[in-house]
Amino acid sequence: MDKLGINLGLLVSQLVNFSLLVVLLYLLLYKPVLGMLNQRKDRIARSMADVDAARESAARAQQEYDRKIAESQRRAQEIIAKAAQDGERVGAEIEAQARRDAEDIRKRAAEAAAQEKAQILADVQKQIADLSMLATERVLGQAVDEKTQRRLIDQFLSEMGEAKP
Repeated sequence: MDKLGINLGLLVSQLVNFSLLVVLLYLLLYKPVLGMLNQRKDRIARSMADVDAARESAARAQQEYDRKIAESQRRAQEIIAKAAQDGERVGAEIEAQARRDAEDIRKRAAEAAAQEKAQILADVQKQIADLSMLATERVLGQAVDEKTQRRLIDQFLSEMGEAKP
């Protein structure tokens, strides 16, 4: 081997040194680096699991939020619908009351007009009777029996009232 330029002692010492270096590197560097890589892999796996759990939790929270929003909107629609119904009901009640009040006012006005008409008619008849009696006294020049004259005038006026359409 000398002819090849290889020194056997040096080759063996280099092989021993290389083997020793490989064993030392394996013990001091490879195992700790491999352990760190495994720990990092475990941390990453836990982080991914945490991310998945957080994602699921966020999805559940979003679903709960959406459910609450939908429930709130449904309640708001119910409240609006109820308020509209109440408004319509109150409006109808107010309108009905106004109609009743208007009808009462109309009836009272009609009754008052009828009473006033009857009063005016009675006053007119009395004035006619008084004028007739006065005219009779002047024509005859003396007073006529007032009871008889009054009866005749009332009879005439009632006949006139019946003859009216």
